[in-house]
Amino acid sequence: MRNALTTTASTHHSLAALLAGDLAFQAPVREAHLLHALHPFAARFPHGLASYFIQALTEPGDVVLDPMCGSGVTLLEGWLAGRSVIGVDLDPLARRQSAARTAALDSEAVRAAGDATLQRAADLCAGASHPARPLDYVRGLLDDATQDFLNYWFFPETQQELSALLLAIRAESDPTLRNLLEVVFSSTIVTKSGGVSRARDLAHTRPHRVADKQPRSALRQFEILLNRAVDAYASVNPNTVGESRIIAGDARALPVPDDSVNLIVTSPPYANALDYMRAHKFSLAWLGEPIPRLSELRGQYIGAERQAGPGAGDTLPTSVRSVIDELAEQDTPKSSVLFRYFGDMAAAIGEMARVLRPGAAAIIVVGPSTMRGILIPTHRCLADIAGAAGLDVIAVAPRSLDRDRRMMPARAGQPPAGAPTGIELRMHTEYVIGAVKP
Repeated sequence: MRNALTTTASTHHSLAALLAGDLAFQAPVREAHLLHALHPFAARFPHGLASYFIQALTEPGDVVLDPMCGSGVTLLEGWLAGRSVIGVDLDPLARRQSAARTAALDSEAVRAAGDATLQRAADLCAGASHPARPLDYVRGLLDDATQDFLNYWFFPETQQELSALLLAIRAESDPTLRNLLEVVFSSTIVTKSGGVSRARDLAHTRPHRVADKQPRSALRQFEILLNRAVDAYASVNPNTVGESRIIAGDARALPVPDDSVNLIVTSPPYANALDYMRAHKFSLAWLGEPIPRLSELRGQYIGAERQAGPGAGDTLPTSVRSVIDELAEQDTPKSSVLFRYFGDMAAAIGEMARVLRPGAAAIIVVGPSTMRGILIPTHRCLADIAGAAGLDVIAVAPRSLDRDRRMMPARAGQPPAGAPTGIELRMHTEYVIGAVKP
């Protein structure tokens, strides 16, 4: 017991000092690893923030968990530092990205697999390989809703190239390389700008169809992004990375044993969440995920307005219920959404408390939201929920956001110069909740 108490006290002291430091990371001391740029992801938090806590609170070989892993920032930083990382997420594209970012692939093997894929795709486009009509073949595998979606968002000539690429990727026998090729394929579609679809703002989760957009060659974009991936894997030292496990699962019911995790670093969805599936379905529909299934899955996400996952809303702290009640005076349906959100986050934080080792810390990065003109102090509510779950909350520390480094949704319309709108009103500051399991 003395050792456990000493460990807990040491973590308390270390975490308090870390939370008192500069958490903005607007000028990181180390440039982001090239694997972070493998695929765009909206609202990704700084790699330096994850590394800051991983380096200070864990040792090589320790287990680092992100129960809502998203693009895998925490996982990549932990993996590069020799930690054993576990990522859990419901989103199929998030899992694909996280798995690709934490795979010790040989750059020459990536080059060979990519070149072979491009050659097979070129042959398919030319009708020199089986099937002779790749688009017709792929369409035959799709349901009507998915076909309608792809026809609306992609030019016919783009669909031809994407179908050829897809079939060429499926010919890759190594599952890890095949997953990487699928991520590169996806990144030709879900991009910060341009891309091969008829949409803009995909990387910001706000797709709009552009009537006069000029289609880009999917094969050429794939080749460009493949070259970047080769460079990224060439910069990985396979002798120093840790182990990685990516799990299809729910943060509200983690498939992780009790008392098994040395550190949690996570950035959960905000109370008024970004709708990641609005963008991710553009590539997932090509990768074998039917649109109706994706719509059903979307409703299960924490922060979604239509979800029926396990929650703990009936046991929320009084302070959290007061925030919900205030919103209910303005908008009862919105207050129901907020109730479900905090109930789901209570279940997720309860799971974090269960899987942490005694004396281990949880770092939760989140910001406030605005709903019907009412500021929702999500950070304070989650801190109270963490305390109710039995964690010792050390501090809730603010950090300033740099919109140029954290990719937030694009501005809508043309507001007056300097005037914040929409999500910008609540996105200049977020908070880092630091808690320790007794």
